[in-house]
Amino acid sequence: MYERLRRGASAAFDPDIAYAGMLYDEGEREVLAATHREYLDIGQQYGLPMVAGTPTWHANASRIAKSAHAERSINADGCEFMKALRQSYGPDAAPILIAGVTGPFGDGYKPEEAPDTAAAIDLHTPQIASLAEAGIDFFKVQTLPSVAEARGIAKVLGTTGKPYVLSFVIRRDGCVLDGTPLDLAISTIDDQTRNPPASYAVNCVHTSVFSAAYSLIHDRSATAAERILGIDANTSAKTPEELDGLSEIDTEAPDDFGKNVSALNENFGIAYLGGCCGSSTEHIAALAAQCVAKRDV
Repeated sequence: MYERLRRGASAAFDPDIAYAGMLYDEGEREVLAATHREYLDIGQQYGLPMVAGTPTWHANASRIAKSAHAERSINADGCEFMKALRQSYGPDAAPILIAGVTGPFGDGYKPEEAPDTAAAIDLHTPQIASLAEAGIDFFKVQTLPSVAEARGIAKVLGTTGKPYVLSFVIRRDGCVLDGTPLDLAISTIDDQTRNPPASYAVNCVHTSVFSAAYSLIHDRSATAAERILGIDANTSAKTPEELDGLSEIDTEAPDDFGKNVSALNENFGIAYLGGCCGSSTEHIAALAAQCVAKRDV
């Protein structure tokens, strides 16, 4: 959603809070709703449960304070927007779960911008409290480049009573961008958090990168590997450094994407399957078709 809407030349795309700014312009709010519907309609077409994330990835308190909407309840408004969208599908719709989406304090590709654990607790508490109060179904923290920051976020999320998922950006060697092996990150967070994550995930990487990394992680710790249940896959195998600031989206054919992502369920038991940078509705439709075809065999 972020990359697609960022490249859509929306005047309401705020430099600080990103597409959350679209909530406050009538025309752009309709664009935001229509874009979500394009994806959610696929779930209804194929009878698959889907996750709809609040438009709040960049809506931490520091970013909100610098934005054009500093006086608004952006996280609560984002949740209400998503709940109304879900309700519009009616009581007999295929399930739609609302994820309260948060992200790293800094750039998701730059671990050097991440706060330490103690600072992360202070920086992320306001947004997490607002989303929890607004009534999301679960939390999803996306594009994490730093384990120290993730530990702080987990400590805050563990106090909300809501299930949550931590999603990291990793390299082919199975390490988070800060150099920590993901298996070590998982065991550390699980051991040091009173209420650990429901599961872990990876986003903003290609399926080929994930597959290579998962095999190494599993070899080091099968227990940690089994805690990884989700992926939002890029359509490009380029590294974060190659992707950062890329003027044109690097992508693969929707059918290839659908086959590659669905294979992660067969090969590694990954249960939550989705798309990240470069994935259009055609990519998600191809993934849904693959999932249904394999389910019905």
